[in-house]
Amino acid sequence: MDDSFIDLRLNQRGSQGEDSFWPSFTDIMTVIVMIFLLAMVILLVRNMELLSQLRATMEAEQQAMELVRTTGEENETLEERLIAREHELTMLRMRLMQMRERSEEQEAAISSQRFQISNLSRERDELDNKVNRLSQERELLNTQVARLTRDGTRLQGLISEANRNIESLTDDLDQANAQQATTQQDLERLRLSFRSKDQELSAALARNQESDQKLIDIQQDYSKLKIQYDKLLRPARTARGKTLVEVRYTKSGKTFRIDYKGPGEPAFTSISSNRLEQNLTRLKQQDNNLYIKVIIPKKSGLSYNEAWSFTNNLHRKYDYYYQKEARKERILE
Repeated sequence: MDDSFIDLRLNQRGSQGEDSFWPSFTDIMTVIVMIFLLAMVILLVRNMELLSQLRATMEAEQQAMELVRTTGEENETLEERLIAREHELTMLRMRLMQMRERSEEQEAAISSQRFQISNLSRERDELDNKVNRLSQERELLNTQVARLTRDGTRLQGLISEANRNIESLTDDLDQANAQQATTQQDLERLRLSFRSKDQELSAALARNQESDQKLIDIQQDYSKLKIQYDKLLRPARTARGKTLVEVRYTKSGKTFRIDYKGPGEPAFTSISSNRLEQNLTRLKQQDNNLYIKVIIPKKSGLSYNEAWSFTNNLHRKYDYYYQKEARKERILE
């Protein structure tokens, strides 16, 4: 209404107050409802996101469990392969030690035989030179005998022609005959010497043939050893499903050291040979499926015979694989 007129209606102030209160209350409730709806929408969206994250987390957890299971199986397979490779490496080291020792012995024998052959060849060459020299001397003596024979014939002609000088010619003839006899004796001695040298040469050739036969025997032994070496490389043993026992064997000076690691033990412990036998006997009585892993370090200080004797003794007594091999050999016998 215009400010120039006075409002004379009853309850003018009360109707103005009611008109202003209810729109305000409606607006407030509308705002509250909108806020409630927005909050509900936000909660629904948040719950949907949390549900998606929960599903993704569960799938990731399942994938992680599958990955852990697969990784565990791969680790078990790799560990078994590692144990088998370590055993093969130990056996190869021992075989290499044996091959080196045998090779050194064979090289020494071959060097000695080569030296003997060289000496025999040199003696044979010397004998050949002596034979040639004796042959030349014999030819020279034959020439001298022929000359002396001619001289004797000439002397005999001179005797028949010159009777006046018969005594002088007789003396000359006696001297010539004596010289001829001496020459014949010298020739006979040279023949005997030549026969003796010929026999020595034959003996030297026989010794040379004997040395060649020894070299052939050594080569045959080497071939047999290589066949046995190839046979030992067959991949038959495995630690899968077996009770693993690790034994490390070393030598320092004249002292032998045995380190033992039983099933489930975290580290090696140093024990005596009697204690080792007791432990392995007890484990074999509990489980006759032992896998004895003998470790020979690279710088163990052991010879091949020491390493092989120790390893073979443990395997033959306690290892499952060699127990089976022993039973097969008894059955075949």
